[in-house]
Amino acid sequence: MTGLRYSTHGRDMALLTAVFTPFTAAGELDLDTVAKQADDLVAWGSAAAYVGGTAGEGASLSTEERRALVERWCEVAAGRLDVIVHVGHSSLVEARGLAAHAESVGVKAISAVAPYFHRPDTVDALVDSCAAIADAAPTLPFTYYHIPSMTGVSLRASDVLLAARERIPTFAGVKFAHNDMVDLQRCLHLAGDEHEVFVGVAKLVLAAWQWGARAAIGSVYNFAGPLFRRMLDHAARDELADARECQLLAQQVIDAAAWYGGELAGFKALGSLSGVDCGRCRPPLVSPDPEQVAALHAEVTALGFLGRVR
Repeated sequence: MTGLRYSTHGRDMALLTAVFTPFTAAGELDLDTVAKQADDLVAWGSAAAYVGGTAGEGASLSTEERRALVERWCEVAAGRLDVIVHVGHSSLVEARGLAAHAESVGVKAISAVAPYFHRPDTVDALVDSCAAIADAAPTLPFTYYHIPSMTGVSLRASDVLLAARERIPTFAGVKFAHNDMVDLQRCLHLAGDEHEVFVGVAKLVLAAWQWGARAAIGSVYNFAGPLFRRMLDHAARDELADARECQLLAQQVIDAAAWYGGELAGFKALGSLSGVDCGRCRPPLVSPDPEQVAALHAEVTALGFLGRVR
């Protein structure tokens, strides 16, 4: 066993938050805000903070910034939240260094995307890369982060799962951020009781729950965690009409946010309205201006969202 199981034998589903990285108005790390983020996650019941991934703009941070961010999360989350750290990088040397650092400061687990510049084009090459990273932190569970829209690596996650569990002693599972429901279903079947499959697409959470998924990681929980928690509570009580209403509302809010600089920039803006203000995205991402934030506020208010997230 890897020690990274969030699934239960009941009908519950754990929600882990892919946290935003907070920046000051000058674009520097705002480590003081991390404590507020942790308090917010604890308040609604997030199981863990997933740090430095896509939502955390990890690829836009320096190695020193990534290490400082992880250290701060470990400080504020101690005894309250698990901290899972994304250590993926275009350089395996850097990824291994980030993995070793994460192990040294006491995180719960590490995770990594495929190398995304010189990309592996076979399952064996990808698993070799994952094994090199996992080996740098041999006491920590390792999760492969499958997000082909960002990495360009479209090898089936289920094939990676099959190979990685045989070759990586600390392999814990897959964070599945893709719309291929057939591959997701195969991952869930193959994972069994030994590995975890983290659903990484918020629009698919209810459907994946019905297929047996019991854990999800996402950026939307930075500002809509309570809505998703309510949705899953309805589902567990067989109140499926209410659960579907919550999922539809979440989808509408996600689509609205995407109009304002893309999902991440829009999500960060929504966080400033209904969660913790983590500032603007770091360039080259373009964040909505104040007028656009006001328009987004009006849209989600008309949908009835802000009244249902707390």
